[in-house]
Amino acid sequence: MTRTKELLAFWLRLICFVLLLCVVLHYTIYVLTPKHDYGICPIVNFYQQPKESVDVLALGTSCAYAGVNTNVLWKEYGIAAYNLCGAEQPFWISYYYLEEALKTQRPKLILLDAKASIYENDYSKRGRTILSTYGIRSLPTRFKAIAASVKPDDFIDFALAFPQLHSYYPGVVAESFLYPPTNEGRGPHWKGYIEMDETEQHQKPSLVWTSTKKPLNTRQQEYFEKLLLLAQEHEIPVMLVGFPNPDYANDHMYYNSLWHVAAQHGVDGINYNDPKLRVRLRYSSDFSDWQHLNVKGSVTFSRRLGSDLCERYHLPNRHGDMAYQTWQHCTDDWYTKYPEYLPQTEE
Repeated sequence: MTRTKELLAFWLRLICFVLLLCVVLHYTIYVLTPKHDYGICPIVNFYQQPKESVDVLALGTSCAYAGVNTNVLWKEYGIAAYNLCGAEQPFWISYYYLEEALKTQRPKLILLDAKASIYENDYSKRGRTILSTYGIRSLPTRFKAIAASVKPDDFIDFALAFPQLHSYYPGVVAESFLYPPTNEGRGPHWKGYIEMDETEQHQKPSLVWTSTKKPLNTRQQEYFEKLLLLAQEHEIPVMLVGFPNPDYANDHMYYNSLWHVAAQHGVDGINYNDPKLRVRLRYSSDFSDWQHLNVKGSVTFSRRLGSDLCERYHLPNRHGDMAYQTWQHCTDDWYTKYPEYLPQTEE
């Protein structure tokens, strides 16, 4: 009997040690991973959102996080939106982000950025893989996202993380240890909108609006369709969005192909680059560069987006709901920094 107790105690100690080691290693990976607002912060901060509170989930690239101003959507429409986006986010990351998001949220609508349709590479860049996957809390989902992002021969190095992160040791500072991250000073109420404060003047693009299609990257199309099927499985409508940008002529034929594939799944959306759609954006003042809206542009665009969302979908107005105080706090903080964009009735 004594021998049995000793074996039991040994195995319990071993299990506790292994669990503790896993926690320490997991946290160490987090500490070493750079905390950029365009990378790890959106997914890590997503776990801080109240359960089943996100009504509109935006998935996509920097075009989405710079264009969907969640503060405007909340202030003017009472829409509880969150941007689960990242720089150059391919459809395979959007797919696994959605898979992870559905563990805690039941969005009433998914806004899906069309920009990834123009990406021609089969895999993600090293830095983008680190920033888009290492913040995923669920290890099975993280490993699947890594496997989709890198060549098979590179999977082990990225899954172990330390071979990829060792060069970041010199960059570790006190804030690297904070969980959740500061979201580059925005605080825990942040909803994923990233301000592009610069202004770059552009000419109105010259574009021949045509139905000609360019073939999509096979893997991008595969995960795009998987995402649509996952959303349909959970009965969540998807709205495909083409964000306005001065360089759209280069994207146009890829978007045509994407809309064609989406239509085969019964999914529609709005391409805001369509010349027939007037969003009141000015190419001389509303863009930060050749493809991103600046703060002024995001306000103008998000006012139009909010109106279109309310017209197309039955989205609740959450104003006054105490369960949505984090959206109110985020919006109050943002308009304190950008009071010039308050609705005219409140100026």
